[in-house]
Amino acid sequence: MPEQQLIEAAYKALVKLYHPDVYKGDKKGLKRKIIEINEAFDTLNDPLKRKQYDIKLKKFQVDKSFDFIDEEFEDKNLFNNKYIDEDWEIALLVYPELEKLKDNLSKYSYKLSLQFQFYLLETKEFNKLNFISERFIDAFLERKFGSSFQIKTLSKMLIENDHSKKAKYLNKLIKVLGSKSENRILKTFFKQFPEVEELFSEKLNIFEKKINLSFSEKYQNLLVITLLIFLFVFILVVIRS
Repeated sequence: MPEQQLIEAAYKALVKLYHPDVYKGDKKGLKRKIIEINEAFDTLNDPLKRKQYDIKLKKFQVDKSFDFIDEEFEDKNLFNNKYIDEDWEIALLVYPELEKLKDNLSKYSYKLSLQFQFYLLETKEFNKLNFISERFIDAFLERKFGSSFQIKTLSKMLIENDHSKKAKYLNKLIKVLGSKSENRILKTFFKQFPEVEELFSEKLNIFEKKINLSFSEKYQNLLVITLLIFLFVFILVVIRS
């Protein structure tokens, strides 16, 4: 089954991410992280547990979402990418554009860029690399900035242009007010940073023109990547609960 294969691929990618040769963080907490990954995998393979997880996820999204801290920009020292250099170098021979995509993901979080690498090396879906990169970014932005298209577009522009302080200010507004106050949040943000508003309007127009995929294509692609996102978010739920 494609769904089961995706879950297993995501599971293997996370196990590799927290392999002792890769993860350089607190070794005492490493065993706990592996246990959490195994529990997540077990949950996604059990219909009843998965239903309970969905309920817990909704509560988590209300209570603890949108937390965007300095750690997101400074987690490079926690991971050692030498563990995958050989395989990645081979992939770069065929898809040299991978390095640019990985570097862009690292602007959000170095861990996110490694998840991208491990996922591709595990699933071999290099033919979808641009789509997969965008889905990883979209999942990250939705978790940190909510589901508003305009706010996600603004946050993406800020992060990818190395305006981390502005991105954290935007995140703070959302965390305090909630993503439903979209118009007021944007108004307040642009009052604080008026130089960004014109650039944002241009970027928004470009993004809107790019959304030309048919509904069926969107649904099919999102279904594939959403399962991976479920697994990653579940780890976050367990860690913070």
